[in-house]
Amino acid sequence: MTEHIPPPPPPEAPVDPDPAGRSVKGAVIGGVAVAAVLAGGLGAFAVYQKLDGGGPQPHDVMPASTQAYARLDLDPSASQKIELFQLIRRFPDVADDIGITSDGQDVRELIFDQVLAPECPGLDYEDDVEPWLGSRIGIGANIEDESFQIALQTTDEQASQAGIKKLFGCADEEYGIAYLDGYAILSDTQQAVDAAVTATEKGTLADKKAFVDDFDALGDQGIASAWVDVAALAKVPELAEAFGEQADTFAKAGSGATTLRVDGNALELVALSGRVSDEEPSPTDLGALPKDTIAALSVSGVGDQVGTSFDSFVQQLDGGLGAMLLPDDVDDPSSTEIDPSDDPSGDDAQDFIDEIERETGLRLPEDLETLFGDTLTLAVGARNVEQLPTFGGPDDLSTLDVALSLTSDRAKALDLVQRLADLAADVGIPLVTAATDRGAVLATNQDAADAVSDPDGTLGERDTFTEVVPDAEASSSGLFVDIGAIIDALQQADPPDDLAKDLEEASDLSAFGLSVGEDDDHSTLRLRLALTED
Repeated sequence: MTEHIPPPPPPEAPVDPDPAGRSVKGAVIGGVAVAAVLAGGLGAFAVYQKLDGGGPQPHDVMPASTQAYARLDLDPSASQKIELFQLIRRFPDVADDIGITSDGQDVRELIFDQVLAPECPGLDYEDDVEPWLGSRIGIGANIEDESFQIALQTTDEQASQAGIKKLFGCADEEYGIAYLDGYAILSDTQQAVDAAVTATEKGTLADKKAFVDDFDALGDQGIASAWVDVAALAKVPELAEAFGEQADTFAKAGSGATTLRVDGNALELVALSGRVSDEEPSPTDLGALPKDTIAALSVSGVGDQVGTSFDSFVQQLDGGLGAMLLPDDVDDPSSTEIDPSDDPSGDDAQDFIDEIERETGLRLPEDLETLFGDTLTLAVGARNVEQLPTFGGPDDLSTLDVALSLTSDRAKALDLVQRLADLAADVGIPLVTAATDRGAVLATNQDAADAVSDPDGTLGERDTFTEVVPDAEASSSGLFVDIGAIIDALQQADPPDDLAKDLEEASDLSAFGLSVGEDDDHSTLRLRLALTED
């Protein structure tokens, strides 16, 4: 049953009735919701209560017409039953900065103390907020009709009425309120709330197929999650204009979802959208790199895109160069005071590219297509990294193991890397080149070049790698950084005291990984930050 509660009058001065003039941001309860969602990156994972994760979610009380949605859950599912405070408290300075004092601290009180208490000095968390505030907060919006709703889970409806009234009283804001399935539904007017509740009773966001499909593919919603109907937003005239040429791509993506969650000893952010390309990109080469690789980047499917987008790039560059080359005292490039023969627009971008080709011997965009080819991979080995702070010149680079591997047309790739090596030699950087079975490699020394082609053990065999890039074989692009190995190497270099302290404080970080992949329906971006074993 839905109960409509009339909003209280503003304490003193009336609020501007013009919707464009209302300050949603100024509403204190809006501050609760916004701060809570933002806390997904800070305080949200700072506390974690061992409670049953069942019950309605905010999307169960949002209308199906919702186009953008964000949620924070301080009571996640059973798979997330981990004391997240123990993770963040391994970084004392960070914990102190965001006000974490104990493993059992309530993140709701943390947000209240840091965000609301300064605005509401007469409000007491234990008396006015804690008795009724639940563990879930959601924000939903429809961009086309400029409506929004905030859903606050409540444990005591009667107590929440008084508490919410006090919260809004701090900001002298009007609001509308209704209750639905254990949530207080809030917006800037009662009319907006009534319309949202009526729409929700006809169909919820949880009934929307695109939303359900996205979150099914996403898996556990974790601590915080969000969803956007990208196709609908791409049709809004103002946004379509802002998206420009990408509007069609956004429309084809359909919708997107993201979540922040804990998986073992790692924090994970996953974002997905509908597929926008029918082509199957090549898998990343990250897992096949030498076992001692401490940093690597691999991208695939870019070579074909370079050729098709190069003309557009030249046009954009042309406009940028024209603006930069105009005299400083000319505000209007179309002014009749400017001699057309002096107009810096026109063929400047192509002239600039022609000059690059003459100076370097490169051929654009052909060499870019070869460079990226099917897959382009950069790998940095662990050998001699600790000596990096003491390097005195380009010749020292040969003591590092750095390799750029091109999976591309073999003859074209070998020709390109040889020309790049010649250009590097002109500025005193010695590089070696070699042909591989699938293309060519450019490296700082022969051992690094050989290791990429025939490694003695692979990165995919290391737990540190698979912890942060668990789906390397199915990924079309990826990034890996062995943070722990880099910190260890720099600590061996006898760093200055201030840097040594920073390195020590970061020593609980193990590795970072990013991977991009696709299945039949979705494109997925996954970021993982792993901590060392406690």
